[in-house]
Amino acid sequence: MFHRLSIVGLGLMGGAVGMAARRAGAATRVTGVADRPETIETAKAMGAVDEATMDLREGVRDADLVILAVPVSMIPEVAAAVIPSCHEGTILTDLGSSKLAVVGAVEQILQKSKAAVHFVGSHPIAGSEKNGIECATAVNLNGAACVLTPTPATDHEAYRRVDDFWKALGMKTMRLSPDEHDAVLARSSHLPHLLSYALMNLQSNRSLSLSGTGLRDMSRLAGSDVALWTDILVQNSHEVSKVLREYIQELQEIAEEIDQLAHPGTPAAEAARERLFRFLADAKERHREHYTVEEKDDPADAVNDETLRSRDTQIIS
Repeated sequence: MFHRLSIVGLGLMGGAVGMAARRAGAATRVTGVADRPETIETAKAMGAVDEATMDLREGVRDADLVILAVPVSMIPEVAAAVIPSCHEGTILTDLGSSKLAVVGAVEQILQKSKAAVHFVGSHPIAGSEKNGIECATAVNLNGAACVLTPTPATDHEAYRRVDDFWKALGMKTMRLSPDEHDAVLARSSHLPHLLSYALMNLQSNRSLSLSGTGLRDMSRLAGSDVALWTDILVQNSHEVSKVLREYIQELQEIAEEIDQLAHPGTPAAEAARERLFRFLADAKERHREHYTVEEKDDPADAVNDETLRSRDTQIIS
């Protein structure tokens, strides 16, 4: 348990973490830092913090753990701003959805500052397409996955304490290097968001007026915060570009099969129909296996199992 937890950024995830930490008793006192008085009042009313301030340095002054719950593009800048006010041994972590650029930048800042402050990258995978602290109650951290992204520069004791913190909130932790994290999340999170936006932009007014729950469900992620997701795609552009090209190749192959179906009764059409059926059936089976397991067991156990199995995912002890 931490004596004093400071959460910089009281939005959707910052608010959710604050409420979960106070419920779990993971910190004796939770202090929030926000940029608007209304946000502070809402955070207090929701039970996300014990106290809050708009003064960044004051908000982190006595903290043992500082969580940077700000957009990924702002994490290094905010880290640089809070480090001078942190006491010796303070641990910083973040909630960013991309890691390689963020972790590298913060570690460089710490190295140059020579401050006795530690940083451990974190990514709780439990967000929502909604935003704002008012929606934080919709985020359920209990049972969700949280990826920690240590590097050779990470302090082992700081890692252990951050790992214990997320576990105290009921999360299932796993370890990936920052570049492994970005490769996995490009496939499982960043690409789906990008495709959801693209699907909405493909619609005409008429197709929207004649749409049902299928389009609504497929495009749900297009309701996400645009600035936030622009930042994430910029930060992880290399990995997202790679997986997007894989997806485009798969769509091109499906388009060729669909072209063959335009000639019913021909051997080519029959063969294409069989291949298309198998493609759909395989996808349905993977969906059933993954999400049925997710409902019966712990959801974090099923996160990208095949990818994680092939990599070193041992927790630092």
